[in-house]
Amino acid sequence: MVDAVTAATANGAAAQDAKKLADDFDDFLVLLTTQLQNQDPLDPMDSGEFTQQLVAFTGVEQQIQVNQNLELLANLSRLQNLASSASYLGTDAVTVRDLGDHNGTGIKWQYQNADVTDVLTLEVRDSEGDLVYSEVGETDLGFHEFNWDGRDADGNLVEDGNYKLEIVAKDTDDKELNPVILVQETITAVDTSGFEPLFTIGPNAVGQTEILELVHNG
Repeated sequence: MVDAVTAATANGAAAQDAKKLADDFDDFLVLLTTQLQNQDPLDPMDSGEFTQQLVAFTGVEQQIQVNQNLELLANLSRLQNLASSASYLGTDAVTVRDLGDHNGTGIKWQYQNADVTDVLTLEVRDSEGDLVYSEVGETDLGFHEFNWDGRDADGNLVEDGNYKLEIVAKDTDDKELNPVILVQETITAVDTSGFEPLFTIGPNAVGQTEILELVHNG
């Protein structure tokens, strides 16, 4: 893990700044040496100027070291976050998505009515967009659960696969509404190749910041 952090830091902006500062400092020393060798002994150059330049180089070097330490801490935090994300595997997560995976047991959805709703219909559609099941939903404000059991309108268990929840809702003025839809699915994989872990939740790929709730099974 330390090697990985070191490699990441070596390619960081602070490391590049440090290399440029070292090159500039080498050039400064060459120029200073040349000036000292060729100065007039009867009129030596003022030491105050290059002393100020040395102090400036020292200040910049210290700032770069601070930046390198901050980059190191950021990378350590990132690696710790990636390592801890593996503990999410097998846990149910709630996220804002309308697509769920039916595997013989149906799909757990939620929806939020943020506006006064007069009529609301829940429609479950298959991957072809065909209507599989529908029922009248709740019109009260707030969050509501919709636990579809995986059966069609005739009570037959449908094939396993991905199904989408669509909501047809209108207010008292017959204006269409768009309630927020959430789905609860199990985390089955974690992709840590990027800066932020990417979770496979049912049929959805979701960033860590998009997970609204974790629900431990059992």
